[in-house]
Amino acid sequence: MSGYQEKAVELPWPYIPRDLDPEPVKGCERCAALAAERSRARDQAEFGLAVIAGMKIQEHRKFGSHNDTPEPPG
Repeated sequence: MSGYQEKAVELPWPYIPRDLDPEPVKGCERCAALAAERSRARDQAEFGLAVIAGMKIQEHRKFGSHNDTPEPPG
């Protein structure tokens, strides 16, 4: 161990842009409502709420009516 700071460890980014900013399904009212909510939150600099709306879009795409599995409650 030397008296100098060692080189920083760079960890891989675990997310891809599609996960962070999912596209709503065209023609889906639920996706459109969530996308509008996300847009309003971004416009008002409420970025935490925007992320939550994006997570809801992703969850709806994965587990909602766009998939054969039922949408989880809540």
